Amino acid sequence: MSNENGEIQRLRRTIEQLSDQMIRSKEQEERILAEFSDMNNELVTLQRLLAKNNNSLEAARQQAVDAGESKNAFIAGISHDFRTPLNGILGMAEMLRLSPLSEEQENSVSVIQDAAKLLLKLIQDLLDLSKLEAGQMRLEMGEVDLQETINYIVRLLEPQVRKNGNQLSVDCDPSISNLLEGDSTRITQILINLIQNANKFTSEGTVRIRVTLMKDDEITQMIRFEVEDTGIGISEEDQNQLFQPYMQTERGRSSEYGGTGLGLSICRSLVTLMEGHIGVDSQEGEGSTFWFELTLGKKDGNQSANQSVASAQEHQGQDMDDEAPSVSVLLADDNVINRQLVMLQLKKLGITQVDAVVNGEEAIAAFLSKKYSLILMDYMMPLMDGLEATRKIRSIEMDEMRHTTPIIAMTGNVMQGEKDKCMEAGMNDFIGKPFTLEILSKMIQKWQQSSDATEVLNMSIVHEIAELNTDGDRTLLGMLLDMYRTETPGKIEVLRRNIVSGDHVAATEVAHDLKSGSLSLGIRYLSTLFAQIEQFAKEGQSRKAEPLLDALLPAYQAACASLQRVSKD
Repeated sequence: MSNENGEIQRLRRTIEQLSDQMIRSKEQEERILAEFSDMNNELVTLQRLLAKNNNSLEAARQQAVDAGESKNAFIAGISHDFRTPLNGILGMAEMLRLSPLSEEQENSVSVIQDAAKLLLKLIQDLLDLSKLEAGQMRLEMGEVDLQETINYIVRLLEPQVRKNGNQLSVDCDPSISNLLEGDSTRITQILINLIQNANKFTSEGTVRIRVTLMKDDEITQMIRFEVEDTGIGISEEDQNQLFQPYMQTERGRSSEYGGTGLGLSICRSLVTLMEGHIGVDSQEGEGSTFWFELTLGKKDGNQSANQSVASAQEHQGQDMDDEAPSVSVLLADDNVINRQLVMLQLKKLGITQVDAVVNGEEAIAAFLSKKYSLILMDYMMPLMDGLEATRKIRSIEMDEMRHTTPIIAMTGNVMQGEKDKCMEAGMNDFIGKPFTLEILSKMIQKWQQSSDATEVLNMSIVHEIAELNTDGDRTLLGMLLDMYRTETPGKIEVLRRNIVSGDHVAATEVAHDLKSGSLSLGIRYLSTLFAQIEQFAKEGQSRKAEPLLDALLPAYQAACASLQRVSKD
């Protein structure tokens, strides 16, 4: 029995131990389940928080997008609102400058122009900064003729430099290719900004432009541009922050110099966009040298001329009419000042057949009632804007199988997105307010020269001359062009004096001589102008020819440029 009792006791202890272990295991399992449940609850909570945060982030992102769009819309509106009256101020001042003025009046007009141009520069800086910050700045790749670019900049800025008592000099490396590939507009913008900056901080000194070839290979050239001045210089501390937005040196912030502090920041952003480098070397009181380096692609020097000839050959075989083309323009603009200004500018260019309307609906009605050579369409107008009017005009042309009329957008909003909208609506080109008489003239010539009525050259005649060889190295066409260039400007001036003085007989003779000389070289459009002036003079109505006089020089320059390209080829 004792043995049995002992065995029972051992079994009881074993059972108790097993029970105790099972109880502890159960308790541990319950603790683990409880911990897992807590962790699961935390995970669910975290998921809810994450979803909430995602919603908040999406809302914040959408707010940022909306804010960006609102900012762009605001800037676009402000740009248009500022540029529209500026166009009136600058345009009317330009027209006034072309009229007889006393010295005091000329000085007053000059002040108006300078102030308006300064305001325009400030607006443009703000727009450029906005486009760069939004990533909307796009490069426009094309031909870069550095020598021509530098010459243009010198012609543009030398009066300003001399006004400040400074001398402007240029040193351009002759080993740089004649034609390169890049964004000529942006390179010009950077150089103008740096030169104006150098001139602003220099007095009775020198501003020197230096262009150097740094590297040369089969397909690219690295070019270094330097603008050196003998002005006030920049401290080392200021140099470290100089290319930041709104950053100006302590002396630069003074009212003596003015400015927004955006110019150098924009230059840096544009150089970076072109994958280049920019910097400054300066010592306070000893002048500064701003530099930037760009790698530009090489371009075949004959490509441009060949393309021009190929384009012109499409119009071979066209007969020359003795009568001048009749250019009619439809002007759509709701701003009364701009309408008056553009009509005056067109009259100055010899275009008197102009119909003006104030909104898109009236533009469509006018288009349906009459055929126009060109339409100048404001972007923002009441009732129907320029975009919608253009779409309807293009639709009418398609439905009625009409010839497409060139439509040029006019607007104070020069943002790339707005330009794209104009092109998408069916417009042919874009002219930003404010625009000068020269810009308007070039735009009209560009689109009128694309039509048969105002073709610059009669290419069949030009090619007949070009095929006649001479014994020397020069072509006959080149020699005749030189003779034409030597004689024609003086004859045009004589014709102008005869027309203005009312000497009908002399005007008839000179106009006939100019017409014949132009026809013999295949100069199409300019000869039609001379023909119409000749006809007016024959009829004793020289005054009717006066509006055509201002169109002569641009037409002469366009003809010479076209003949020069053909001659080189």
